[in-house]
Amino acid sequence: MKSTRRLLFLAPLIIVASAFLGGLYAPGLAGVSAASSEDDIRASLRTFTTVYNQVEQNSAEPLDPDKAIYSGAVPGMLRTLDPHSSFFDPRYFQLMREEQRGHYYGVGMKVGARNNKILVMEIFAGAPSYKAGLRPGDVIVTVNDKQTEGMSTADVADLLKGPRGTVAKVGVVRQGHDEPLVFDVMRDEISRKSVPDAFF
Repeated sequence: MKSTRRLLFLAPLIIVASAFLGGLYAPGLAGVSAASSEDDIRASLRTFTTVYNQVEQNSAEPLDPDKAIYSGAVPGMLRTLDPHSSFFDPRYFQLMREEQRGHYYGVGMKVGARNNKILVMEIFAGAPSYKAGLRPGDVIVTVNDKQTEGMSTADVADLLKGPRGTVAKVGVVRQGHDEPLVFDVMRDEISRKSVPDAFF
């Protein structure tokens, strides 16, 4: 099962976080060996996986393993063991850094989902996407040869962003054209101050 494999992939993150917190609090706990602590962590992980699988099997809606780990398990553990610490998943941390810097590197357009497709909603004037020839209404079907079918707007955003000067190869379906069009868009600095909504 895909979500179970995802949990097994993310399990080391919980082990590392638990081990780190254990290192902070272990000096005050006498007589507890490192081996027994590791056994306790692994036993807790097995319990977590069992509970997650039970919830998944009985849930009316598909579950998101990332949400279970990043928004549930890890923050819950920190609140219990160290309420003064905070945890940010990689995507949220990146957005926070962009907010602090006031800019990001990407192609300069707003995208959205409609009818299970990712559409270009807005092109920012003077941005790389504008210069490359992309237009509002284009349906994004590939980014760097990766199919966007089944992806969320956030997934596509991650593909469109990248280091300044690198190229995002964007394939689109455009009304009036029988074949997909491919645009090489060189990423550049995009100011957040001029972008009120989602920007990629």
